[in-house]
Amino acid sequence: MNNSDAARNITQGKQRQRKPRQKKLLPAPLLRLIVVFVAVVVIVVVIVVAVTASRGNDEAVAYQRYMGSVTDILKQSDAVGTKLSALLTNPGDTNRKTIQASLDDYVAASKQLEARAKALQAPSALVQQNVNQFFVLVMTFRREGLESLEPELINALDTQDSDVVAQQISDSLGYLTNSDFLYKTVFVKGATDIVKEKNIAVTVPASKFLQDPDLASASQVQQIIAQLKSTGNLQAVHGVAVTKVMAQPDNQQIKNGQTYNLTASDQLAFLVSVTNQGNMSEKNVPVVVTLGTDAGGKPQSVTVTIPEIKPGKQVTATVQGLNPTQYGEEADLTVKTGPVAGEKVTDNNSLDATVIFKL
Repeated sequence: MNNSDAARNITQGKQRQRKPRQKKLLPAPLLRLIVVFVAVVVIVVVIVVAVTASRGNDEAVAYQRYMGSVTDILKQSDAVGTKLSALLTNPGDTNRKTIQASLDDYVAASKQLEARAKALQAPSALVQQNVNQFFVLVMTFRREGLESLEPELINALDTQDSDVVAQQISDSLGYLTNSDFLYKTVFVKGATDIVKEKNIAVTVPASKFLQDPDLASASQVQQIIAQLKSTGNLQAVHGVAVTKVMAQPDNQQIKNGQTYNLTASDQLAFLVSVTNQGNMSEKNVPVVVTLGTDAGGKPQSVTVTIPEIKPGKQVTATVQGLNPTQYGEEADLTVKTGPVAGEKVTDNNSLDATVIFKL
């Protein structure tokens, strides 16, 4: 055997001694456990992401819903402010009844809007940082300003001391201008900071009740009063009238210049209806019923006071305490109301009739 054959045999022997390596595999139960674990981890991650996204969406929807309600409330409130400004600066050919009715509508609307603001379901962050509470305060300021302005503006048309009433009106309008200041500097800023921090795409609405904040200044208010007083239909008109008299217990209507037979009764009473024919509320309006005789005896007289009669309204006063005169004897009956301060026409303030009492 030569050297080359020997080397070949050695090489073949080594090759025969080498065995292929077997791959090591994890046990089947362990492999299944790992697969299940990975699947669970993936599911948990997906759920966490979904829940987080859902919470974010729910929060965004809550802010959008809230700001939508705020926008609607402010839109209606600002419309009231626009109407009020027009009424004050350009009353046109109006009258007291129209002004009173308009102011009544403005107050009623502001009360309703304030109630809606108080009932809002605000996101927690807006409540915790008092942002929503300031929105409610804004609407309260607007309601209080209008409520106090209403009687002051009507009173200004008849008050000679314009300085005092002008200050009162200025204070009431101050509530309205302050509402705009609070809304812009507190609510808008606070709400905007919160939605930016939360990265929520929602618009915080703008609002302005009075376009001209100087409307509340003393000089502007003096001009408003002067303009209103110069409007012909806004001049004060005072006047009350006796419009109906009913005698009880007969339920008999008494008319001027007529003669009536009435039942003698200790329940004798006269129901006197008085109408305010002017454009001003009249307070403490007297109603006097007098019953006398032709024989010259001392007449009986009873006075009843009506606390207040609003313009165009009728109030009925019950006058009791008069005793029937002698049976069959003619008695003069006089029913009179007013006159009230500033009344120029008094022809319809009284009624005269003749009554004869019977058994």
